[in-house]
Amino acid sequence: MNSVCAELLQIHLRWMKGDDLNRVYEIEQQTASRPWLPLEFARILNHPHCVGMVAEHEGEIVGFIIYELTRQAFRLWNIAVLPEFQRQGVGSQMLARVACRLDGSCRHGIRLEVQESNLAAQLFFRSLGFRAVSIQRSPSNDQEEDVYVMQYCHRRPRLVAA
Repeated sequence: MNSVCAELLQIHLRWMKGDDLNRVYEIEQQTASRPWLPLEFARILNHPHCVGMVAEHEGEIVGFIIYELTRQAFRLWNIAVLPEFQRQGVGSQMLARVACRLDGSCRHGIRLEVQESNLAAQLFFRSLGFRAVSIQRSPSNDQEEDVYVMQYCHRRPRLVAA
């Protein structure tokens, strides 16, 4: 997973704590077109296979990532970076940390869903090697929109014949 950023912002990644949820919620409010509610954060983070991490810069939380460990892949539930820290490598560093945990034998990919209207996110994930694998159609035409299911596959090292 390569970053498209020439100069990466120095960040510290650590596990999310309960004390971080207010800041995480603030970041979500600033970045998402349909932000999660605090109850949604609590529900997903209480799931035994879900993991939350935060990205800190100079002691301030500037981004977060929440993902789930499944048998075959990681499922990315949410990722956000404060607008003033976007395009500085924060998101790509968080995803690279998750990708480092892929081993190719058991967990071999990262899956996520991106709203059809969120072109910036689609381009970001595509720049990191994610590819659209399917479209989930909206069940109704009210306010919901279709989403792209995107996947990053761990590349197994190629064997070189001697």
